[in-house]
Amino acid sequence: MAGDSLSITQTGLQGVENAMQAVSDNLANEETVGFKAEQVDFGTLLGDYIGGSQLGGGVIADAVTRDFSEGAIVQSNSPTDLAIQGNGFFVFQDSSGTLTFSRDGQMTIGNNGDLLSFNGSQVMGYPVNANGTAGGVLAPIVIPQGILAPTASTKVTMSGNLDGSSPVVTGAINPANPATYDTSVSVQVFDSVGNSHVLTFYLQNAGASGGTENWNWLATLDGSTTGLANNTGTIGFNSNGQVVSGGLPASPLTATISGAAPLSLSLDFSAFTQYGAPTSTSGTADGNAPGRPSGVQVDSKGIVSVAYSNGQIVNVAQVAVATFTAEQGLALSSGGVYQQTATSGPPTIGTAGAGPAGSIQPSSLENSNVDLTSQLVALVLLQRSFEANAKALQTQDNILGSVVQIQTS
Repeated sequence: MAGDSLSITQTGLQGVENAMQAVSDNLANEETVGFKAEQVDFGTLLGDYIGGSQLGGGVIADAVTRDFSEGAIVQSNSPTDLAIQGNGFFVFQDSSGTLTFSRDGQMTIGNNGDLLSFNGSQVMGYPVNANGTAGGVLAPIVIPQGILAPTASTKVTMSGNLDGSSPVVTGAINPANPATYDTSVSVQVFDSVGNSHVLTFYLQNAGASGGTENWNWLATLDGSTTGLANNTGTIGFNSNGQVVSGGLPASPLTATISGAAPLSLSLDFSAFTQYGAPTSTSGTADGNAPGRPSGVQVDSKGIVSVAYSNGQIVNVAQVAVATFTAEQGLALSSGGVYQQTATSGPPTIGTAGAGPAGSIQPSSLENSNVDLTSQLVALVLLQRSFEANAKALQTQDNILGSVVQIQTS
């Protein structure tokens, strides 16, 4: 019986040791990003039968339970630091191609543009189109490092007001003679190799004709009409100051440019007005010059985009978020990441905000959810448990010593 008692006490001391490991791990990782507090669950061993009833035979560590509740989310200075608010895990791919999962969103950009996790694994996501819609297959996220190709301008849109009280000017518009026009406005456009050009519109109040108030226009490119076609026209306004004719010229303005493909620009004057107010006009054009990456940003849906020196922002990918039906079944592996098991079931991998998946908090990190106070209280309780088990062991040793003395006397 004494031997059985010693065995039972041994399980108690071993249980305290197991529980101490969990508490010590929690305290050691209190500052670890994304760490989830753990505790050891215990079960009762069966002992001898006494009077037909079975006596307990000690304690055994049954399992480790993790608290997957959300830790505090704090701001970070890095645009690639991410936190998940709500359910889900980031999806990483290690060097062997194995998918792992973590709440730790410390990410950096590698030399070749790979978005890397805190442990050097590739961060997984989905490619997106220009509108930010994800599609395709799960793949490592790669941030472009090269020059963004130029895009030739194809459309010019003008807007603003033309003063209806401006003096009527007759004769042809001559850009070199300000007396032949009332106002001018310039727009920057780009050719096929990314060179910028100045497209200038000269506008002349031609007066009333055929029931409309008319304004003639002439366009130059870089101060010249050479190589231009369809670069003149007339805009008609009704008595309410709205465009009724010439707002959308039927033929595009074309330009022959040395060293680049010909420009073809559709023009839109439909937003012009003619009110009795000072002239104030402006214009915009699509297209862009070449650009170099100047920064990376991530939104709450996990859309990763690259900002370029030419002002363009290009969507690259959407960060994947995985959810599990049985998180407690996940296996903790080296580096603090999790792997799926038969108990956890396969992950549902989607994107932030889809189904049960939470949202992404950019430039943020999730702190450990370890409650320091509760862990310190657990230490006190474990110390008492250890002392009680040690006292039981000492008592059993004294009893055994007495028995041995009796037998040898």
